[in-house]
Amino acid sequence: MMFSTKNSSLKNDGGSFTVEASLVLPIVLFVTMILIFFCLYVYQESFLHQTASAVAERSAYSWDNSHKEAATGAVTKGEYDSLYWRLSDDGMLGALFGWTGLSDQKQTAQLPGAEGGDRSLPTIKMNKSGSMVPPEMKGEISYRNTVLQRKTSVDLARMLSLPPLDLMLNGGSDVNTYANSTVVEPVEFIRTVDLMRYYGLKFKGSGENGQTGQGGAKRVLDALKSFMFSGK
Repeated sequence: MMFSTKNSSLKNDGGSFTVEASLVLPIVLFVTMILIFFCLYVYQESFLHQTASAVAERSAYSWDNSHKEAATGAVTKGEYDSLYWRLSDDGMLGALFGWTGLSDQKQTAQLPGAEGGDRSLPTIKMNKSGSMVPPEMKGEISYRNTVLQRKTSVDLARMLSLPPLDLMLNGGSDVNTYANSTVVEPVEFIRTVDLMRYYGLKFKGSGENGQTGQGGAKRVLDALKSFMFSGK
C-alpha cells in the first residue's frame, strides 16, 4: 500500500496548467502586441496615402482657378486668374522654349500649406490644396509642366513611435508615401480644339487646288493680334 501511495503522488498533475500557462502566456501576449502595433502601422500608412492622394487630386482638379476652394471646387462668381495665365504663370512658354530653365525645374511648396514666401501662381494653388494636410504630417507638393503633361505630386511623411516595429521593419516605423495626379481641363481642351477647327476653316484655300488664301489668313491673324492686345 505504501508503494502505490508513492506512485499516485508522483503521477499527480495538479498545477501543470499553471506552469504551462506561465510559459505560453508571454508568447501569446507578445504576438498580440506585435499584431496591434502592425495594425496601427498599416492604418497610419493607409491614412497617410489617402491624404496624399486627396491633396494631389484636389490640387489638379482646382488648378484652372486659384480662387477655387481646394476641398469642394467652389468659387465665387467673377473671380478668375489672368487671361493668359497658362502661357506665363503656368510656365508653358518656358517649357516650350526653355526660358529661365523652367523646362528642367519643378515648382515646390512645403506641406502643410503656409502663407508667405514665394507668391507665384502655382505656389498659391499648391498652398491652398496643402491646407488640407493635418499639421502632424510633413512633406512637399510639387508641380511640373512639360506641355504634353501637367502633373501635381505629393510627398508625405509621418513620424511614429512604435519601438517593436522599429526593430522589425526595414527603415523603422516611420511612414512615407507618394501620390500624383494629372492636371486636365476638359473645357479648355474643347475650347482649344474648337478654336483650331475655326482657324483651320478660315485658312482653308478656296481655290481649285485647295491652296491657302493668304489674304484671308492675314486678316484672321490681324484680327487675332488686335484681340490679344486689346485685353478683351
